[in-house]
Amino acid sequence: MASKGQTAERADTRLKITRAEDAEMLVGSALDALDRLEPLIEEETRLFKAGKARDALTLAVEKNNAAQGYTRCLEALKHNAIAIGRFQPPNLEALRGRHEAFSAKMALNMAVVATARTVSEGLLRDLADAVGKNGSPKTYIRGGVTRKAGTAPLAISKAM
Repeated sequence: MASKGQTAERADTRLKITRAEDAEMLVGSALDALDRLEPLIEEETRLFKAGKARDALTLAVEKNNAAQGYTRCLEALKHNAIAIGRFQPPNLEALRGRHEAFSAKMALNMAVVATARTVSEGLLRDLADAVGKNGSPKTYIRGGVTRKAGTAPLAISKAM
């Protein structure tokens, strides 16, 4: 079985499973990849819920690498579905259960991230509106009608 250091690297999508040991190793690699990814998703969710977006964003590179490893394992499993079904590795049911639980955690994570993004964008819009209202002096034109003098637009980066 693959050790934690050899997980996704060994899960090449072109891998052809021809022995029960290979099937068990591939499922083990997927479990190892999930062991790396799951805590990162949980931590990111926790940080976003706590309003610590900056801290959550520091996990991005590590989370993306772990997600790519897990995705490679899933692709290799899908590519070898017939062989995996035939050999029925003993850890296959554990992977199915973990994957289902992980899918629920991912749904929560995606909802929390979407909420954080929506709130952030709303705050930035409100800030831009407030700056725009206060930044334009009122002037008078013919007939005593007031209007706002033109000001430079406010540029805001939405990168999170």
